[in-house]
Amino acid sequence: MILHNQIGFLYQTALKPILFQLDPEKVHNLFTNIGRLLGTNSLTRSSTKFLFNYKNKKLEQNILGISFSNPVGLSAGFDKDANLINILDTVGFGFMQVGSITNLAYEGNPAPRLYRLKKSMGLVVYYGLKNIGVDKIIQKLKKKKKKDFPLSISIAKTNCKNTSTTEGGIEDYYQCVKKVVEENIGDFYTINISCPNTFGGEPFTTPEKLEALLQKLTSLNVTKPIFVKMPLELAWNDFDSLLQIVVKYKLAGVIIANLVKDRNNTLIVDKIPQNIKGGISGKPTFELSNTKIAKTYVKYGKKLVIIGVGGIFSAEDAYKKIKLGASLVQLITGMIFEGPQLIGQINKGLVELIKKDGFSNISEAIGIDARNYISK
Repeated sequence: MILHNQIGFLYQTALKPILFQLDPEKVHNLFTNIGRLLGTNSLTRSSTKFLFNYKNKKLEQNILGISFSNPVGLSAGFDKDANLINILDTVGFGFMQVGSITNLAYEGNPAPRLYRLKKSMGLVVYYGLKNIGVDKIIQKLKKKKKKDFPLSISIAKTNCKNTSTTEGGIEDYYQCVKKVVEENIGDFYTINISCPNTFGGEPFTTPEKLEALLQKLTSLNVTKPIFVKMPLELAWNDFDSLLQIVVKYKLAGVIIANLVKDRNNTLIVDKIPQNIKGGISGKPTFELSNTKIAKTYVKYGKKLVIIGVGGIFSAEDAYKKIKLGASLVQLITGMIFEGPQLIGQINKGLVELIKKDGFSNISEAIGIDARNYISK
């Protein structure tokens, strides 16, 4: 932990002030390229593991037949093109998501596509499902070195006019999932229905259209767990109506949740220029996500595994989502603001927190605060 703190201090005092003066997308590309290179040989992998990784049996879980060394994962949206699949386990993540990937390649929405909200501790994201397409990504995933590091593939519809209709979108999802399933790539899949930055918006966030999509996808007889990445800003009744469809089709779980679009959110204190488009990540999503996690756990905790995402910047943040019902958590923005050592710090902090609460394993904390939280 001393090493983690030293790395964090250097990041905050020396590196971050420089990086935060540069274009955020260029910084993202720089770190992606560095991570890709670090994953190419055993020496750099072992060095990275020495500097960042933290392991403790109290964090290990078996969920849906998949072994997780810890509950902290990288969310979709960071490794869009599967460049980091051979390094992220050494940084300390317990699992990762690639993508979101789509059936056809897409170069992304017009720049600027990333904008920092420094005071609000968030990002405005406008990539619009930029990725190299499922065919090329499958070839990369076949070269994954560490086979026991859980990998999820987040699948969305190609961002183009042809997929903006219900029928076109369903067929696009279907073809992408079909290719991944046929190649037997990944440990579990996520159907991303909630990207706000695409042509035609979010067409599958109504019960009728989500059911049509899932009906088509289940015809593939997928044997691996499937999750749905949920939209965050729906009213609970509308959100619940989508959960009912997820349960009806016996999917494994849900990821709660995606970006927020409401710029009148009181947690957004930065002034966002008019030319900056996109959804917002980070701290402005934290409590919205927590509320949806708790309500989902209370009603569906025995039927759905919940992965919590949104505004995790510390072990306490991660632990709160777990105690509200998340079996696993994911982050991106917290790592950008706090530094790459954050993953190890969170895992070390989680062990201290469960010890304090008298638990022998992180799984014992899942959902213990959910009912009290929503009754307040």
